[in-house]
Amino acid sequence: MLELISQELPWGIHIALALFFGGLGGGSFIVAAVTSVISGEEFRDILKFGAYVGLLATALCGTFLSLHAGHPERLLYMYSNPTSMITFGATMITSVLFVGLIYATFLPPDSLPWLKSFLPWSVYVKPRKFFELLLFILGSGLAGYTGFVLALSRAEPFWETPLITALFYASGVSTALMAIGLCIAILRLVQVTEESRKLFVEMMHRLDVADGYMLLIEFGVAMLYVYTMLNSPSEVARASAEALAFGELAPLFWGGFVFLGLIIPLLLLVLLAWKGRTAAFIRLYAPLMILAALCVLTGGAIMRFCFLAAGQLPVVK
Repeated sequence: MLELISQELPWGIHIALALFFGGLGGGSFIVAAVTSVISGEEFRDILKFGAYVGLLATALCGTFLSLHAGHPERLLYMYSNPTSMITFGATMITSVLFVGLIYATFLPPDSLPWLKSFLPWSVYVKPRKFFELLLFILGSGLAGYTGFVLALSRAEPFWETPLITALFYASGVSTALMAIGLCIAILRLVQVTEESRKLFVEMMHRLDVADGYMLLIEFGVAMLYVYTMLNSPSEVARASAEALAFGELAPLFWGGFVFLGLIIPLLLLVLLAWKGRTAAFIRLYAPLMILAALCVLTGGAIMRFCFLAAGQLPVVK
């Protein structure tokens, strides 16, 4: 069903993945910047993985946009119209990659100590703080862009709502928290000292509590979105919402996004926040965090496809 629907749509899997990775990339830099403000240097590994995941995800966003265009060699044409949303998005991706790469040089990996000798400025905190502020703004723009680029598409009534920007932004931050949490959890499994193990558990705890709130926000916005569109005066918007909630996309929406991407990880995160740091559960913290992260990331990608496809199905038919 997924392959059939995707083949019928003008904007299919490539665009859905571009929107997913754009939100993940922007969200990762948001998480890094906010963590730096709240915790300073205590949770430096969150800053590092925020930078690394942000760069990789943003690069993948641009890659999937190029694949959708079908002519990667024409990538420069995306910058040719200063008033178009395509040019705005391409400029945003480029800006995030450029500034993000500079930011990452302040956070070299501990596994490559020799790299620090080539990056003497990495010890300075104040210049890094400036780039964190800049990346918070750019990351918010990129995460928001993945939603409002659809909201400004007047041809699809289902997308003509600020709720799509709110939904994609919340999902971008949520998936970023879990992508960083996934990296932290994997590293927790190989820590050898008790002190480092406690530090990594504390970082996972902060991330899972934060994402618990983000998942609740995401669920609330998604349900409000569907309810609003089911009661929309636009017949096309209602048809899109019905396809999403009760029709062809319903198994993906309820099973892949709501159940797998929201409910299961939310239950896991509540369990971890409540019991994860106790003696009985401490060894299960990292494996359960990895499971929750994979569910959130999968659900985030499915959500983008569902809402992207729902807006196009009535037109395709």
